[in-house]
Amino acid sequence: MQKTEVSGNIIGAPSSLKKVKRIPPAISYPTVTLIIILAIWELCGRLKLIDPFMFSWPSSIMMKAWEFTLTGEVFKHLAVSAIEVGLGFAMALIGIPIGLMMGYWKKLELAFDPFVTALYTTPMIALTPLFVLWFGLETLSKVMMVFALSIFPILINTMSGVKMTDPSLIKAARSYGASEFQMFKEVIFPSAIPLMITGIRLAIGRALIAVVVAEMLAGNIGIGFAIRHASELFQTAEYLAYVVVLMVLSVLLTELLKVLEKKLAPWRHR
Repeated sequence: MQKTEVSGNIIGAPSSLKKVKRIPPAISYPTVTLIIILAIWELCGRLKLIDPFMFSWPSSIMMKAWEFTLTGEVFKHLAVSAIEVGLGFAMALIGIPIGLMMGYWKKLELAFDPFVTALYTTPMIALTPLFVLWFGLETLSKVMMVFALSIFPILINTMSGVKMTDPSLIKAARSYGASEFQMFKEVIFPSAIPLMITGIRLAIGRALIAVVVAEMLAGNIGIGFAIRHASELFQTAEYLAYVVVLMVLSVLLTELLKVLEKKLAPWRHR
């Protein structure tokens, strides 16, 4: 008994010390990789291995980003681009109910799937001048570009999510007398959520591409216009600083969607 108590005291002694929390590998590994890449990139810039007229390096890019953040210039452009992306993306969410219906009713899929595929594979960016001709030079043309590029990843992934629903779950629901509405609410929709979120994540990238290209070609304000303006003046550091802003925003939006997915489909992460 004495030995047990002594060993218990020894084992229990460190419990008063604070446990150091280890950083998860999902955070530590990419962080270390990013630091190494930035250090090598910065060193190349400092050693004059990079022509500032053609490219730039991290410290110069960050200085430019800090400058237009202090002046508030970036927020003016971001506000306009955010409105255009927000409106177009909200419209593109109509792809969720359409995808649910096309995935559930085979005849509807047979009737419209070839057209969805054709439009999805069409290089919409090449149609930007046509969108400007139809909807003008103001906000509407950018909103419609965002909508056109965003809707199809959402629709197609939602449809795939419905088709991947476990047939045994559908049979069980039918055997218990579930109505069509209950089938969608309790079985089809929850099953499609993971792929639906994947479609939304893909659509975010396409939405940012759409708004930048539309603003570059036909805009006098917005992130796309700011990038075009800086590139025309050969201000490479400023040009890349705006690109970095877009990259950070896309990463933040993607991470928020991951959190949303964990809330809506917790079973996928168990």
